[in-house]
Amino acid sequence: MRVSIAQARKELSQLLKQTRQAPVVVTRRGRPDAVILSFQEYERLRRLRAFLQMMRLSRELENCGVTATELHDISRRDLEERL
Repeated sequence: MRVSIAQARKELSQLLKQTRQAPVVVTRRGRPDAVILSFQEYERLRRLRAFLQMMRLSRELENCGVTATELHDISRRDLEERL
């Protein structure tokens, strides 16, 4: 669903209900400007982004020859030293 900013202002409550079914694209001068989505969808996307960042980090560490165990041990020692 697409709505103009003016329409979004008038119908915000209804649009929030609509986001339970699908995201709503808000347009400015006919061009997409923002998206309103449900909190559940936002959380799903946030978790997906975090997962993808971890996967990228994992590949970078693998390319550097650092194992997950080594990273864990170093992190744990660093944390213990701070306490």
